[in-house]
Amino acid sequence: MISLNLKLKLNRHYINYWSIFSRLLLLKEELLKTDSFLIVLENDKILNSYQKILDFLSIDFKSLDNFSDLVNFSHNKKWKYLVTKELFNLKLDKLSVLEYNDIFELKVKDDIQISEITKTLNEFWYTFSNYNNPGSFQIVWDILSFTDFSWITTQISFWWDSIETINTWNINLKKFNFWRNKVLDFDNCTKKVNSELNNKILDTDSLIILDSLDFFSSYDDVSEELNNYIIFNSLSNFDSFTDLWIDDLYIEKLEDLKILLEEKNTKKCIFTKNKVAIKNFLELNNLESVEVYETTLNNLKSFKTDKLSIICDDNISRIFIKKRIKKSLSKNLDLLMQIKSWDYIVHIDHWIGIFREIVTKELANIWWKQKKGIKREYISLEYKNNDKLFVPITEVSRVSKYVWVENPKLTWLSTLEWEKKIKKVSADVEIIAWELLEVYAKRKLVKWFQFKSLIKEEVIFSNSFPYTYTYDQLNVISDIYKDMESVNPMDRLLSWDVWFWKTEIAFTSIYKSIINWKQAALISPLIVLAYEHYENAIDRFKDFPINIWVLTRFEKPKAIEATLDRLKTWKIDLIIWTHRLLSEDIRFKDLGLLVVDEEHKFWVKDKEKIKRFKWNIDILSMSATPIPRSLNMALNGIKSISMLTTPPIGRQSIQTIVSAFDDRLIFDAWKREFDRKWQLFFIHNRVETIDAMWNYLSNIFPWKKIAIAHGQLSWDKLEQRIIKFKRKQYDILLATTVVENWIDFSNVNTIFINESQNFWISQIHQLRWRVWRSDRKWYCYLLFKKDKIKEDAAKRLKTIVDYSHLWAWFELAIKDLEVRWWWDILGIRQSGQWHEIGVNLFLEMLENKVEELKEKKNSEININNNSRESKLEKTHRINTTVDLNIWAYIDDSYFSSELDKINFYREIESLNNLRDLENIISDFKEINRELSDSTKIFFSLLKLKLKAHSFKIDSIKRVWINYQIDFNKKINLDELKEFLKLDKDVKFKVIWVTRLRSSTNNFENEESFLQYMLQLFDFKLWKKKIKLKKKPKTNININ
Repeated sequence: MISLNLKLKLNRHYINYWSIFSRLLLLKEELLKTDSFLIVLENDKILNSYQKILDFLSIDFKSLDNFSDLVNFSHNKKWKYLVTKELFNLKLDKLSVLEYNDIFELKVKDDIQISEITKTLNEFWYTFSNYNNPGSFQIVWDILSFTDFSWITTQISFWWDSIETINTWNINLKKFNFWRNKVLDFDNCTKKVNSELNNKILDTDSLIILDSLDFFSSYDDVSEELNNYIIFNSLSNFDSFTDLWIDDLYIEKLEDLKILLEEKNTKKCIFTKNKVAIKNFLELNNLESVEVYETTLNNLKSFKTDKLSIICDDNISRIFIKKRIKKSLSKNLDLLMQIKSWDYIVHIDHWIGIFREIVTKELANIWWKQKKGIKREYISLEYKNNDKLFVPITEVSRVSKYVWVENPKLTWLSTLEWEKKIKKVSADVEIIAWELLEVYAKRKLVKWFQFKSLIKEEVIFSNSFPYTYTYDQLNVISDIYKDMESVNPMDRLLSWDVWFWKTEIAFTSIYKSIINWKQAALISPLIVLAYEHYENAIDRFKDFPINIWVLTRFEKPKAIEATLDRLKTWKIDLIIWTHRLLSEDIRFKDLGLLVVDEEHKFWVKDKEKIKRFKWNIDILSMSATPIPRSLNMALNGIKSISMLTTPPIGRQSIQTIVSAFDDRLIFDAWKREFDRKWQLFFIHNRVETIDAMWNYLSNIFPWKKIAIAHGQLSWDKLEQRIIKFKRKQYDILLATTVVENWIDFSNVNTIFINESQNFWISQIHQLRWRVWRSDRKWYCYLLFKKDKIKEDAAKRLKTIVDYSHLWAWFELAIKDLEVRWWWDILGIRQSGQWHEIGVNLFLEMLENKVEELKEKKNSEININNNSRESKLEKTHRINTTVDLNIWAYIDDSYFSSELDKINFYREIESLNNLRDLENIISDFKEINRELSDSTKIFFSLLKLKLKAHSFKIDSIKRVWINYQIDFNKKINLDELKEFLKLDKDVKFKVIWVTRLRSSTNNFENEESFLQYMLQLFDFKLWKKKIKLKKKPKTNININ
């Protein structure tokens, strides 16, 4: 197995170790050579991941979960265990359980009879057995064998009445201790460390490994007592720590993988389930120096060091599996809001709860022919007073992430209050829906200039871009071109992460406008940002005959007047300006496109002015603020929205380092940057002490120029200092969060955020992206005062470190999002109730109401298209349920984590047409060559659900000795006839117009019924009949 060539030293603290896989590869050598170790982890989920990877690495271990294990580790010192941090907070009735009077100790050469030992074993709840079962013993001649409750068998051989040898796991011991069986109750814990128990556990020379526990409230009490340890720290709050510099490895495209594998200076290893396919790929591309290891694990994460790249299936599946599902923006946004354990959620029927975990339950099988129980998976939700709701995982689409209040109050599981709340919200929703439809109608009445498709010129411009467009960029540019070539005015919003080249997309749109003989304008909320756009535009259009001007209040009156005259006479193709551009005295010769950058930063009165353009001009708005689920679908064409989620090729994730405030750390980092001719950011968010911080930093680097920027400066002075810093007249910018939403600084590669424990996650995220996003490594140092940091703040800092990867922007921003902007950008009134049900559910209700009102008006619906597939794709939520006594689930082994599993279920539950479902099944099969029967059945149930929905079926279920189909109340008799015509072999009995039943005796088993229904909807029974049991003809006939 591969070695990382990074030897860990004992009694050290380590940072930047990346994933569980990388940590265990680092630890492997140490774990294999030691006789006893204890790895302490944050929670059971991480422990489960450790177990899988340790098995893969062939390292023996077991989970420490009873007192026998505890004694084995603390007294016998020959066993290897994993345990969660709750071990140190166990609440015990008495601690004497770990004293020697409660432990039976045996030593080689002890004079003791076998009968005396067996008596003690009986007292400790061991029983005689001929098999090595836990808690049993047996005697064969002069050898006594007993197996403790951890499945560890120990053999004691006697020479007459004296112990000759003690052997366990083929290791000869001089002594051995064992204790009576009792399970450790990890639910019964104290808030403080159990110091007496702690001393018993840690008074050992065995290796103890603490993994990412430095935010744990009892961490200091535990770590200070260790004799022989290795500690992985999330927070760099120690004077001496070792930086491993292990980093995330993200590969977007096949070309990127080839470049990486062809690189000569680093070793490359691939861990994959698809070893044969990868070997073929390597041979085809003459890549001979790559090592390939086969694994069945899905939880291995790729990473890299300066000398080694480890590539796992998290990248392999992304690169080699073709993604053929083009989801709508609303679905993309919903899936970006990943639901993780302990997230607040909204269930469409039960209001606000907490998502705990995925659980598996085995239910009794009422099908008399099958004795085996039915395995079902549920998502466990927690409500007020610890009420639990288990939602079938196939109905996960009924659950959405709650976004608004930081810590909302949990609601009662059974309450009428939710129904009342929904009724109030529904009233607001209808009013807003009518407002949106009014805007929609006005927009459709407006006819506008139709830009021509000038492919040759457009291709020349795109080819002049020095980088390669991402898949998202190509799609967005295509969408914008289609909008501009339409007869209706474009009104599109572009949402992006803060370094995904949105400016290039704006420039392509501007170029299309100009080559169609229309002027273009770019408006910015900030003067300094306007100058940056101007400089970028000059550079981008340098090879094209385009006149570009920038105008701000810094310009002299005569210059402004001259520029206005040039606009009127078309001597300017592109004008870049701030709010002044919205003044009524501004006149263009022929304006074709308005680009609004950072739209959410404009005041309401400015947006009203922007609306003047919206009826007769193309508008492209841009904002990095993320948008909630279903916004695009809810607006139904009122505002088109595009989203950039793919990072440009070569972008590296940020290296985030959390540390106590340390002069040496600051000096070393600053010296590294100054030696490379870079500038620096230092964020200090206290105006009253910022001058003192200036003096402090000036003492560290007295020969460097430091500029101060904060919100109490006048705007002119603030902007001038920012511009001077950008022009490199200062080396360091010492600022408050006033720079949080300002421009990007191309010459800054490192940012320090002081007292970071006081910042919200999205603030830190926004601040650290202010530094240059190139192919170089970039750094963010989060400084804190150790004596002031609390556990919740420490967890927040750990979260920002965990989300340093390139696609983390959306997940972070929603944690403390300002939702107000969503309503400002629409220009509609806010609901008084929406925040109580969460943004996602509110917008889904709005989406459905808009569609309902449209149908009533027969507006924007193709009434000639009556195909079932078309109707199905217009549906937002598939409410059909299928409930059969059948094994239908996807095993954990197919997923890298519970998060991956829940997100996969959410994705397939969001599908509303069979084509996308077939594509995702095909992709799943490419990654996983062999599917279990339960997985195949699960996908079949999804197909049945989609097909049944097109026939207005609400549910298909087993009701005792019958299969029952319940139709929607809106079904009419003709539609019911249409379904019955398909039923050629088994005549369903009509119970009433919305319910049919068929006896279970008509089918061999549940699978037979499932296949019959699928083929029935496929119209295949007309050609091929399924062999079914004979059934008397029914007298019911509908004409």
